[in-house]
Amino acid sequence: MQAVRTLVLRHVRLACRRAPPSAAACGGARPAVYGVAAPGHRGMTASAGQEGAPPRDFSEGAVRARVVELVKKFDKIDAGKVTETADFQRDLSLDSLDRVELVMAFEQEFSVEIPDDKADKLSCCADVAKYIISETQSNKSNAGSS
Repeated sequence: MQAVRTLVLRHVRLACRRAPPSAAACGGARPAVYGVAAPGHRGMTASAGQEGAPPRDFSEGAVRARVVELVKKFDKIDAGKVTETADFQRDLSLDSLDRVELVMAFEQEFSVEIPDDKADKLSCCADVAKYIISETQSNKSNAGSS
């Protein structure tokens, strides 16, 4: 999983750093991971985790709802099948690359870093929400004690 993630990150970040973020700058045919939609290509667009956005509600219900909505935006997934407990691999038929794209979207949306060993254990939206809540709470307690 680490090799796939590194390859995807290198591919997306290097291509988009050279020029302003537009479909032409990112090749026009690459997946829309960071808000650049490629015509006729599956992918997902980024939303609210960007700089300058208002503070987010990190209550359990709000995080779960945001995770489910983010997964529903992924073009390869039938939005009707997405639930808090739907397994990414079994129920939603996501392969390892699709899961890497989702993890990258979660990291951007919630401004958290999800290590590969933890990302491999996240199998449904509820798992992702629990991880994000625990990370934001630990980050708040670490910031408060410094």
